[in-house]
Amino acid sequence: MKKIKTEKEREFFIVNEFAQVFSGLKGGYPRFSDDWETAKPLHRIEQYQMVQRGTIDRLEILYLD
Repeated sequence: MKKIKTEKEREFFIVNEFAQVFSGLKGGYPRFSDDWETAKPLHRIEQYQMVQRGTIDRLEILYLD
């Protein structure tokens, strides 16, 4: 039987208003990159909230299926 993932468990990327992906932290602040190969997949909405606190950019979640 296949397990249905809840929204908290689904893998996602964070994208800013400039179509750059979240690629990790540098000096404690979110780092965004034009290179989608460096995107960090995240799994918990709390991770998104922490990234959001560290930037003034508008952010969007892109879920992976």
